[in-house]
Parts: sequence; C-alpha cells; structure tokens
Amino acid sequence: MLSLKNILAAAVVLVSSVQADYVIDPDSVSLTIRNSWCMSEKSTCPLICQQTTPGTTLVNDCDAKTLTYGCVCGDNKQPNVSEYSLTLPYFVCQEWGDQCVKGCGQDNNCASACRENHPCGAQNPTRVNTTSSSAHPSATSTGSQSTDAAGAIYTGLAGSNDDSGSSTPGNGAFRLGASDGMFGFVILAASVGLGVFML
Repeated sequence: MLSLKNILAAAVVLVSSVQADYVIDPDSVSLTIRNSWCMSEKSTCPLICQQTTPGTTLVNDCDAKTLTYGCVCGDNKQPNVSEYSLTLPYFVCQEWGDQCVKGCGQDNNCASACRENHPCGAQNPTRVNTTSSSAHPSATSTGSQSTDAAGAIYTGLAGSNDDSGSSTPGNGAFRLGASDGMFGFVILAASVGLGVFML
C-alpha cells in the first residue's frame, strides 16, 4: 500500500530534480564516472540534511543518465548543494571547467578564465557551527573550533595556539624537545636498535 509520504516523496523528486548550474552533455562523460558522481551525491545529501532540523532526508535521488538529482531535507526544503563538494553540481562544474579549458586549445588566458570566472564549490559557505574568541584565549575555552577576527576557522585541540608562531609551549601534550629534534632522533635510534636486537 502506498503511503502519503511515499507519494509525496515521489512527487517532490519529480518536481525538485534540478539540472546542475553548469550544463554539460551527459554523454561527454562515461557512465561509470557519472555513476560515481551520483553515489557521492547520494552520500552527501543526508550529511547536508543532518545540519537542519529534524536532521532527516525526505528525498535523495540521482539519475546518472541525465545528470539530474533531488535532495530534500526533513524540513521540506531543498538545500543548496552547490555550496558543497562531492555533490553532482560540483562534479558537473568541474567537468564543465575541464571541457572549457580543453576547448581553449593553447590560449592560456582563455583557459585561466575558464577556472577563475567559474569557480566550483562554496565561495562563501554558511558557517553552521562557529564559536567566537577573543584576542587572548581564556583558560576555560572548551570549543574545538574557533574563529579569528577575520572569520578564518581553525580546528584543533581546545585552547591550543599552535598556529600563533610562538615558541613557548602551550597546553599541547608532551612537548619535550619538540623544537630541537634531538628527542625524536633518540627515540628513532632506540627503536631501530631494539628492532635489530629482536632479530
């Protein structure tokens, strides 16, 4: 028995199947590659939908023969998958750029314009999980991701300042002799010696 949800999902697939922003002839790419693009699209759609409430996916479809796809999240909205890599629009854009460059022949300006004027993927992605930080991190900072004044995102251990260029040890674990390399050499030599001894 067909449920209302299945009928709605099928209707949404037909309505929301969209062509990629860049159009290429599907037959210009092998079906094997197009199938891999669709596999990536189908894997990426649920990950994108997990960022919305309720975190579910209603429609997740991709047709490798026509290079169309449908991705609708549990909130009945279609996310802008062109902001993400490993999606069908991203792969089609990359292929469009490859074909554009190939069509330029030996004209380097033309080939450069193909890539520079038509970038693929997110140019200004929406930051879903961001935290704020001050110029001097506090000792109680608990986030694993922070932003600087320019909005650049850094990942790593909470409170670590490895990117600061400072030679003073921060809260990183086991920094003994990290700057001179002698400690690492001793460990390597001891490991080799132990290995020879075990033979």
